[in-house]
Amino acid sequence: MAPPPSSLASALTMSVVGLWCKGFMSLTTRQFRVEGKEHLYKALKLGKDRTTKEGPAEKGKRRGVLTICNHNSVVDDPMTWAVLPASVYAPFARPAYTCHNNRWTLGASDIMFTSAPMGRFFSLGQVIETVRGGGIYQDAVDTAIDRLKHGGWVNIYPEGRVNQEKNNPAGGMRRFKWGVGRIVMDAEEMPEIIPIWISGFDQIMDERRGFPRFLPRPGANVSITIGQSISPLISPLVQSYRQTCSELDQVAPPHPALKEVPGPQTIANSAQMGKGYGDWPYSEREDEATRDARIAITARLQEELTRLGERVEAEEGRFDRGEWAQSRADPMKVMETSVEVPKTQ
Repeated sequence: MAPPPSSLASALTMSVVGLWCKGFMSLTTRQFRVEGKEHLYKALKLGKDRTTKEGPAEKGKRRGVLTICNHNSVVDDPMTWAVLPASVYAPFARPAYTCHNNRWTLGASDIMFTSAPMGRFFSLGQVIETVRGGGIYQDAVDTAIDRLKHGGWVNIYPEGRVNQEKNNPAGGMRRFKWGVGRIVMDAEEMPEIIPIWISGFDQIMDERRGFPRFLPRPGANVSITIGQSISPLISPLVQSYRQTCSELDQVAPPHPALKEVPGPQTIANSAQMGKGYGDWPYSEREDEATRDARIAITARLQEELTRLGERVEAEEGRFDRGEWAQSRADPMKVMETSVEVPKTQ
């Protein structure tokens, strides 16, 4: 794939939305606390990056940045990015700089791309159209991997849907989708993985809100906590997986469906095989190795984000007060929701 495009229209779209979000968070929230933004700024090389008219210059080129975040409400994206400095939003002077230092994210086709105008708006906002149920080898995941290859920033909500008390009464994190594991495994270079925990966005857009549902609510207590890079914890799992693939490639024949695929036939380059090929294992042993590695990597990502969330919610006093928590399920409520209620005659 070619490097991601940078355009004035895209930079202008993200600048207008980004600056509006900065204003909303500053002027309408009761409290807006940000911790650890230096970790994200360092990964993005903000203030140090240099861009040319065509895009990021080779000198000072950064590696891809992957942020993983809990999903607290329908406005998590874009409002979370109020943490970015206003200098990022310079659409007329430096459109390439604005595009390069704003995230790419995955958005559901049945929500964000239901009409041509909406699809155009979200595409300009660097949202990658994603098909629900399309699997981890769909084009959207390939595109996310390619953005990392070119030093881009991709933000993922691995839970896959909003997590609030209304739809998850017991609390706790939802199981992460495997797509985030594949993105990490198939990235050419290990990305800088930054965990982010957000809290209070459910007060801005509570799933139980009444009319008018489309309006964000003021008066929220919001916090955004950005953790240190967890790449050193994930990299050994990826390296172990690639070593296993290398050993198996020497003894296992390719899957018959891949005989016509040009280039080296290895799991590691499955993202380059084209639509339809990524779903085929090269052998039963390789398929098992891939699945096991993806489970381990995804589970470790969830473990690290959950750990960050538990620290934040403990500091908020949620556990002491017995409040609903996104990082930790209430055992009693888990039992209540798992008990089958007998039907009355």
